[in-house]
Amino acid sequence: MRNHMFGFTLQESLFLGFCSLLILSTKLLLRLHLKVPGHSMFFLILFLMLAALCVRKSWSATMAAVMAGLLGMFTGSGKLGPLGIVSYMLPALVIDFCMPFLERHRKNLLAFACVGLVAAGARAPVSLFSEWMIGMDVQVLLMSTAIKTGGGMIFGALGALPVPALLTKLEARGLLPNNPKNSGAAS
Repeated sequence: MRNHMFGFTLQESLFLGFCSLLILSTKLLLRLHLKVPGHSMFFLILFLMLAALCVRKSWSATMAAVMAGLLGMFTGSGKLGPLGIVSYMLPALVIDFCMPFLERHRKNLLAFACVGLVAAGARAPVSLFSEWMIGMDVQVLLMSTAIKTGGGMIFGALGALPVPALLTKLEARGLLPNNPKNSGAAS
């Protein structure tokens, strides 16, 4: 099949776009005032991991995150502007770097939760920078970032937990080819 932009086929590009649209739409739907910091990380980590593990190419999660950031910026749904793209990209970069680890431990929920925890925590510099830019006091800034990041990390770990089951369901129904690395490897 002919390669398209950045080495992704049309089918892979459409799937990444679908994941980015789901990231943005769930974020918009969860704008409820739940008073629970970081709850939007649940779906962000879930769909970034699905993008990475279903497409199985380098930088898949990052590509989905860039598309979600651009969609958010152009629709005016984010309050960070161009910094919103970075806030999506940092967790995606962590997921892309952890892809070999996740593929080797496809059935291990603890491994997925740890990667989700770290990926959600990677968003802390954006929160620190955006609140520093509005002139927040340092003590309040650190406390606010710790609360937001801590809540986000918990929801990121929870969002990573359904990914192995979803991948197994997709493979069982023939929507996703079996991972060739796992089929021959005995653990």
